[in-house]
Parts: sequence; structure tokens; C-alpha cells
Amino acid sequence: MPRVLLINTAEPEETRAALVEEGRVEEFRRERPAAAGLVGNIYKGRVVNLEKSIGAAFLDVGVGRNGFLHVSACAAATQDDRIEDHCTLGEPAVVQVTRESIGPKGPVLTAEVSLPGRLLVLLPGGGGGGISRRIAGEEDRPGLKALVRELEKRSGCAVILRTAGAGATKRELLRELRQLQRLWAAVEARATEAEAPALLHSESDLVGRALRDMADHQVEEIWVDTPEAFERARETAAAIQPGMADRLRLHEARQPLFHAFAIEEQIDVLRSRSVPLPGGGSVVFDRTEALVAVDVNSGRRDADGLEAAAFATNLHAAVEIASQLRLRDLGGVVVVDFIDMRQAEHNRQVERAFREALRRDRARVRPGRMGPFGIFALTRQRTGAGAEPRRPCPRCAGAGAEETPAETALRVFRELRARAAGAGRKDLRARVGPEAAAVLEGLRGGVVKALEEESGRRIRVRADGSLPPGAWAVDAV
Repeated sequence: MPRVLLINTAEPEETRAALVEEGRVEEFRRERPAAAGLVGNIYKGRVVNLEKSIGAAFLDVGVGRNGFLHVSACAAATQDDRIEDHCTLGEPAVVQVTRESIGPKGPVLTAEVSLPGRLLVLLPGGGGGGISRRIAGEEDRPGLKALVRELEKRSGCAVILRTAGAGATKRELLRELRQLQRLWAAVEARATEAEAPALLHSESDLVGRALRDMADHQVEEIWVDTPEAFERARETAAAIQPGMADRLRLHEARQPLFHAFAIEEQIDVLRSRSVPLPGGGSVVFDRTEALVAVDVNSGRRDADGLEAAAFATNLHAAVEIASQLRLRDLGGVVVVDFIDMRQAEHNRQVERAFREALRRDRARVRPGRMGPFGIFALTRQRTGAGAEPRRPCPRCAGAGAEETPAETALRVFRELRARAAGAGRKDLRARVGPEAAAVLEGLRGGVVKALEEESGRRIRVRADGSLPPGAWAVDAV
């Protein structure tokens, strides 16, 4: 099966793009037009707060929540610089969004603006140019570095050679370099004229980004499922790379695009906390504000013994975890708990397999080392809001577990006892869910009856099916 890029735009509420190789989804992105992302957008913001204690500034960029700019993300910042060396309260600054707003937190900003193309990334403010770490072949790197230096001399800006640019001709690179220079000139012109806060440059929609970032030379076909998006893709492809439009295909069958390529089930797995592994094991993902915890669970025991079973499961898990981190866009600190193995060589092989699988990630990943008890920690750059948009569970409030009816009943009884000990002679009424109400009614012949006699108050329990588990109210009536 060829390596294909699928762009699903048939549902106006959401656009999806999937890079598929040998029937397996390697990369996945989604965008909802009603909540379009901010990453890559360039703004002229205004500094509204300086937090010197954490070395950061907060800027109003006009998106509802103030953006966060750390001193380390300021242009030409050194280790000893303070935020006030780069930002002045009330003054404007040109910044770019590097991470979406998450929960109550605003977007993360950088003053080191970059303009990505398909082959190159232009860094107008200077900074670290060079070649992509994903470009393989040490023998090619000296020549590629020399080529980058020549491009930087021509443009007067730092330049990064992307993976797709490694096989491009010098003419193609210069063509894209001129396009990026014209784009930056337009941004600078808007920055001079606009009043802060103002949007200076908007990142392409998902169709454009997918063609730019995912349609490398190994992609044989690019399928789009609506005529409108197909025409838009053809125009974008012509601007990005001559010949890319020849790989575009319009999906006209009645069967939905992702179903036609049998990948919809793979996308559905991204909603699940647990991902099955060959052999009966599984990988479980738990997210908190500070980190992502990944637990590898063993499956059935092989006849060869526990060590062999743990080793085989961990090897499968290493590949699957790296894939799920990409597909779900999980980031920050990631802690993986592999199944404990006794043999040092097995630990080294699993670590090598995991590191190799992580190399496929376009995001910046910094892996650690395999520690005691199979613990492996890494950090991963997260740019989006995650592959699967979520909201807090109204039943458990994000805890991942519900209070039992017995626990709720005990909490209600403690509240009744506290109220009964207070001043006043009014009766008390407890309103709880049906299951907790049944537990309280069961207590009426014992402790609740004793509380009534002791306090001289009548205690009534009302079952309310509209209340979620753990919710209750006690009133004086």
C-alpha cells in the first residue's frame, strides 16, 4: 500500500489530515474552524504585566487571554538576562504563538519569530539556523551545512533546512527563500502600521499545513474529499512545489474517505485511555496538568517465562507509545513505566527501540535514560491542544473516579449530625442521588434514628435522580 496523505473536509465542523503508511496512521491532525488554532500566528502585542520573579511577561495579543513570554524566548536572550531587559510595561512587541491556550492558561509566545516553508524555515530575528535533526546520513551533513550558510548569506537571516529540503535543488531552495523573505517583509510592514494588539500573520489552515508539512517526496498520493478543498489544495500545491499537484486525487466515492482507507477505527482509539498491544498487553495513558503518565501492562504469560513475555510486550509498547505521543500530541514531561525486566540487555534493547521510534516525531523530543524498575522519562514539545478535544467530565470533575454511594451517604450523615448540633429546632432534609439515598434509608433504623431522638428533629431523605454521583444538599425545613 503506498504512503498516502488523506485530507478529510467533508464535515464543515472539522477538518482532519492523516498520513498513512502500510495501512497504519503515522501522523494525524485535526482542526475545527470554529476554534481555529493560534500556533504559528504572529501578533503585535502589548506588554500588560511583568512577573520578574518567574522571568516572564504577559502580553495582550487580542485573543481573550494574555500570552506568556518567558525571558528565554526573547530574541538574543542570554542566561543572565532578566525579563525587564527585553520587555517594557505598556510597550508593543512582535511575538509568535508556539503553544495553544490550555485550560485557563493563555498561549505561550516567543519573540524569536520563524516562518516555515516546505523546504526551509526562515528565522528573521537570527538564532540557531542549521539542518533538521531528522536528516539522516552523516556524510551529507557538511555539504548541507555549507549550503545553509550560503542561503543565510543571501538572505541576511538564519535558516533551517527542513527534512524535505535535503533532496531539493539549489534553485528550489532559493525560490522558497525568496517567498519567505517577501512574506516577512509584509509582516514587518503591517507591524509598523498596526496598533497593538493586532494580528500580523495568520498560519495556514489545516489543508495548507498538511500539504506543507506532511506531503514529503515519499507521499505518492494526496486524497481530498470535496471539490472545493481539492481546488484550494491544487492552488496551494502549485505555490509550494511544482509537480505536487500531480499527486492530488479527488475522492468521489460515497464511502467516507477515512472509512475507504480503513483508518477510522485507528482514529477512534485516540479517544481511549487504553491501547491494546499484540499478545494481550496494553498501554494506558493518564494526563495531569504537569505530566503524562504511561503505564505498560502485561498480557498473557508466554510459555518461555515472565522475562521473555515482559521483553516482548515492552518492545511492542515502545513503538506504540511513540506513535500515540505523536497522534495524540501529548507533551510536557512524559513518564513511561515499562514492565520491569531482570536482564540488563533487555533493558538496553527496549531503550534503543524506544529512542528509534521517537526519531519519527516532528516535534522536539528529549529522551532520558531507562531508570530502575523500567522507568523512562522524556520531554516532548506540545504545539496543539491535543488530537482529541476534551472537556472535564461533569460526573467525576476530572478525577477519573466517582465517589461510592456509601461514601456519599457517610458525608451526608456527618453534615446532618453537624446541623443537628447547631442552634434551631427546624427539621432537616437531605437531598441525594438514589443510590446514596438507599444507603441513608438503611441507616434510619440505627444511627439516623438515634440522631433524631437526640436532636429532637425529624430527618427526611429525598432521592433526586437529577443529581450526579457524589452530589448532595442538606437544608433546614
